[in-house]
Amino acid sequence: MSELCKILLVGQELLGVDRSAEYLRSRLDVSPATLKRYVEELRHLGCRVVSVRNPGGWVYRLENAEQVVERLSTWLRLERQRTLLGPV
Repeated sequence: MSELCKILLVGQELLGVDRSAEYLRSRLDVSPATLKRYVEELRHLGCRVVSVRNPGGWVYRLENAEQVVERLSTWLRLERQRTLLGPV
């Protein structure tokens, strides 16, 4: 799975629900630093991701999900279809 695909999966995981950093890290099997980088990349792509510290650790929320859901879904679909062998 490409790095871009993993970044987009984080965005998809945040659609409509808050997720803990621990959940997201375990879902993608990435380090805390890599998850932070993915969140920053999502922000660069237009996602308004807010991080909140609570007693259980960091929690992420996508505040403009309704504005980016279609874009994230399209990009994720295209990234999953991408291949060096030509059109799928």
